[in-house]
Amino acid sequence: MKQIFLFTAAVSASLLIFAGCSKQTKATISQIPENTKHHSWYFFTEDGFEQTSLPQQSGISSLKPWTETLRASDANTAADKSGYMLVNRLGIIHFAKNESQQVQPVLIQDYELFSNSTASNLIFDNENPYFTLSRSSFFNKEASLSENGNAQDSNRPFLVRISQELKAFYPAITYGDLRLGGGGEITGTFFDGNSFFASIKKINNSKTEFTYINFFANSSLESLSPFTKDEKITIQETSEENYRLLNSPKKFSDSPKRLRSLLSSIPQNFYFSVECKNSGGTSPKTFISGSDFGSDFGSETAESSENSFLIGAHAIIADDWICAVFSDGTTYFNGALDGEPILNNGKNAAFRLPKLPQNYIYGPFCISGTTLAVAWEKSDFYKTGRSGFLTVDLKKVLYNEK
Repeated sequence: MKQIFLFTAAVSASLLIFAGCSKQTKATISQIPENTKHHSWYFFTEDGFEQTSLPQQSGISSLKPWTETLRASDANTAADKSGYMLVNRLGIIHFAKNESQQVQPVLIQDYELFSNSTASNLIFDNENPYFTLSRSSFFNKEASLSENGNAQDSNRPFLVRISQELKAFYPAITYGDLRLGGGGEITGTFFDGNSFFASIKKINNSKTEFTYINFFANSSLESLSPFTKDEKITIQETSEENYRLLNSPKKFSDSPKRLRSLLSSIPQNFYFSVECKNSGGTSPKTFISGSDFGSDFGSETAESSENSFLIGAHAIIADDWICAVFSDGTTYFNGALDGEPILNNGKNAAFRLPKLPQNYIYGPFCISGTTLAVAWEKSDFYKTGRSGFLTVDLKKVLYNEK
């Protein structure tokens, strides 16, 4: 699910200042210039993606609800150290080394799967990548099933496996397998490595009701298909409390130790939210810093007007490195890239991605080899306009190689 974050120039500037002034972990900020060979801009099209000189000079795209438009909805690094970026209404972009050992983005596309569904929740199970497909009844006219359901709706894929070797998609679980009943709509999903937890929305006689389930495969996810004859999954009811316990933001003080260490230079009273995941892992968890989770969060009773805004970030924890990218482009890194020595004797490094125009933000990212691929988009509340991704040569940025 897309998260809406508000921030000001003052907030972004403060984040940069804080990054370099901690006594615990110093991080020197460097700004990547707009015109450099260290990075390349791309924007999404109906058929794929194209290179552009700057985001604001890419093809014009009208503002649409984020569930219905071209945008990168998720990304992660796989166990094999390649990267995946899930693009709503388009497909999957796989970042992997080609024969010349250069990381190259390759689009895996299936128009029938992506054309009228919202793609999200990139997860991994036994090193295989999956994602889910859903429809928002608020924005998508074809979202709700008919009262009695029909064969086409029942066969509609919910969980889809990605095969980067065959450049193809394989539906694993369908909406028929979930037995939602007429009018059922999945509004959220969380995968903990064993079970899926989902919220189901139903509208009956103009009354909206929510129920919650958890389900798991009776065999490996990889073995499932729409043609599996035996009972594929076991479904159980669960409570709203159990579901929200998995999905609700947690205090940053409860986040993984490596993440706290990476961002230790940011003052504790500075408001930010970070969506953190493990490379090749399950659903992410969100942590909030600078908030006491009280009722006055973001209100006029907050400590200062600057702190009443929340800036968002995405973070990935891998075996050899950890990286966090904030929506203003401020990026933190610690560890070693693929095939490279540990950076800066194990100390944190920080840099800022090229500055985006007003109302543009950075989003989810992945790292493949020594290449950072991070999504960008023009955001206006719940709507998205132009969107694409930026690739950055981290070897040149972090290791100062020309």
